Amino acid sequence: MTFPSADTTRYPPLPWRVLPAVLLFLLVTGVGVGIYSPPSSIGATRSEKAYQDARKAYKRLARSARLRTDRRAWLKVIKGFRKVYLTYPDDRQVAPKCLYMMARTYRELYGYSKRRADLSEAVERYEVLIERFPDSQLADDALYALGFLYLRVGKKDVALDAWAQLVTEYPKSRYTKKAIKRLARYGVKKVLARLEGRQEGGRGSPGYNPTAPPKVTAKGPRLIQEVKHWSEEDYTRVVIHTTGPVTYKEGSLPADRKRGLPRRFYLDIKPARKSKALGDRIVIRDGLLKGVRLGQYRRDTVRAVFDLGGSRKVKAFYLEDPFRIVVDAFGENYGRKSCPPPPKKKARTRTETRGKKGAGGLTLAQQLGLCIGTVVVDAGHGGKDPGAVGPSGLKEKDVTLRVARKVAALLKKQLGVKVILTRSGDRFLPLEQRTAIANAKKADLFISIHTNAARNRRLRGVETYFLNFALDDEAMQVAARENATSSKRIGQLRSILNDIMKNAKVEESSRLAQKIQKGLVASLKGRYSGVRNHGVKQAPFFVLIGARMPSVLVEISFISNRVEEKRLKSGAYLDRVAQGIVDGVRSYVMDTRMAYRAE
Repeated sequence: MTFPSADTTRYPPLPWRVLPAVLLFLLVTGVGVGIYSPPSSIGATRSEKAYQDARKAYKRLARSARLRTDRRAWLKVIKGFRKVYLTYPDDRQVAPKCLYMMARTYRELYGYSKRRADLSEAVERYEVLIERFPDSQLADDALYALGFLYLRVGKKDVALDAWAQLVTEYPKSRYTKKAIKRLARYGVKKVLARLEGRQEGGRGSPGYNPTAPPKVTAKGPRLIQEVKHWSEEDYTRVVIHTTGPVTYKEGSLPADRKRGLPRRFYLDIKPARKSKALGDRIVIRDGLLKGVRLGQYRRDTVRAVFDLGGSRKVKAFYLEDPFRIVVDAFGENYGRKSCPPPPKKKARTRTETRGKKGAGGLTLAQQLGLCIGTVVVDAGHGGKDPGAVGPSGLKEKDVTLRVARKVAALLKKQLGVKVILTRSGDRFLPLEQRTAIANAKKADLFISIHTNAARNRRLRGVETYFLNFALDDEAMQVAARENATSSKRIGQLRSILNDIMKNAKVEESSRLAQKIQKGLVASLKGRYSGVRNHGVKQAPFFVLIGARMPSVLVEISFISNRVEEKRLKSGAYLDRVAQGIVDGVRSYVMDTRMAYRAE
């Protein structure tokens, strides 16, 4: 595509007196607007025509010096592209172009407004484009532009990750050489080595990822003990368990028809040796992955080869205490879905009696057009993991399960959405499996429920978290407890998050957390005294890592506090907790829709 590069020397936009002439030249000549393709007079699709109508509004804005000073005019243009996108979300030609134009318009608006929120909106639209349409001709354009936007908001590491992803996943892009120069400017020379094939083991292979876990300082190889996997349609997660921290390097290989080999993704894991009890091949055969082959590639290196089937994207990261490498494989249709059909019979709810019930018995989510069709509710801990235990012996795992069931029932009744519980009974579930369930079910929201605990038993109240770096020691301690690891080890998670934060729905997760926290506090304060609002915080919770949707962790009360432990035993109190969480979800959905209408 021929969209002009988002070079920092050209961003923000040119001065006011120069910009109109430049924009007019670009629009008249067609230079730099490669995503424009005039609709044919005969046979143009409805989606393409709708997109072109939205683009005409953008061109009118670009030509008018008066309109460009009016924020409402910018937002009206963005709303036009958004309407087309929401109408044709699965059109692989039009939907990416709408996302791209929304991002581009927000970015240009920022040049006038200087509002950080406009920049964040641009970033989010680019991220959605890359996430949903990695094969689009605009994906590499979006990645290159993202690098500069991340720099603008002070996220240097994430910017470098975006450019590295561009180089490794789109090696033939016209932006590849530019991205390499940018990376080299910041001292990232591994990408240069990858392209020139200076080192073996995948550096010259398509899909090589220059990021890797921190260096292992302890001597001696680790043992690869176990490989687990979970599969659903369009999604598979594989977890490799080791006896200690290891490093890994990624690579990919094309199909070899002569040898009968499919496309392959591999990890070179070191220092490591394969357990004799572990076979050489783990058969999966789920359509995305045909299997995983393990071999002692070198004396201190185990190569794990993933034979790819229909998978179009593979993502690897690692978790600690215990150390394991997680590999997610996504199908071509992952992320493509439509709202579920409305239930045949639906009871009237409080929301509907207020005038929200729509024609045809549509659910609230469907009325709002946001397609919040599936919510995964996670009851923290379970089985051999009791979680925190209160002064009188009340176990966190029992409380969270009761609340999760109540939340699920209310979500179904009041919002009409599909709800999936990660566990419906008292059983142990690894943290990585909880997120895998949400990804596999293509959930729109992921809510993990927990009770808080502290050495100071006078502490009480509620708080809600989203995934990010911890900003204070208290948040660090909460994350350490929920992750069942030490706060020192938690402090070393930056290298993990640097690689995965670009795929996390941080902004949306933050907004969901704000809504749930507000709903929870309001629900409890309406009935109980002394409810303290600890607000929304951020921390690196393992249970949220790798989630492909907005996700939060809710600490519903301090089980270590005698007063709140007593309340947590009460069904009436848990009802208020559950209602508060559901009120927050409803507010999140409705607020999003209202924001769209306001624009």
